Amino acid sequence: MALLYVLNQLEDYIIKGKRIYFLSLFLSLYIISSCGAPAIQKGDFPPDLLGETLDGHEIHVSDFRGKIVVLIFWKSWCEACRKELLETKALLHSYKNKFILCAINLEEPLDVVRRFKRRYRLDFPVLVDPQTKIISAYGIHVWPTTILINQQGQVHWTSIGLETELLKQEIELLLGE
Repeated sequence: MALLYVLNQLEDYIIKGKRIYFLSLFLSLYIISSCGAPAIQKGDFPPDLLGETLDGHEIHVSDFRGKIVVLIFWKSWCEACRKELLETKALLHSYKNKFILCAINLEEPLDVVRRFKRRYRLDFPVLVDPQTKIISAYGIHVWPTTILINQQGQVHWTSIGLETELLKQEIELLLGE
């Protein structure tokens, strides 16, 4: 029904000669639809490389084989990212570390990431992606993006934005299997 309304509105604008509006609306819809969800989807095996620790050691998904892994892609100035990291950290502790949490920073200088980690007392792996290989491989365009990987190493769930409550439900589902 909403799609029909939009199509009718577009037709009206075209007929009335408001092609510029139509073109900008079309481009906006295209950008929104193409930049949302990560390229990696449920059931996929994610790329193995997750990033580098702040002291330069590579971390891989395969390092956590057999465990539930939560990946959060974030930026330090993003309020939703900060909340997602802190709420997921609390979740990690409430579940007594029954899953692994890795926070992958998106393209910020190491000193910024180090200060953020210290300030918010992030006691889980905080990774960086200096050449944006991981961001590209995972298809990350929006932050925070959260990816939940099951014990078999497959993507179980993905989310964009602050979705800690849904993440909790999905973790409980995996822990109950």
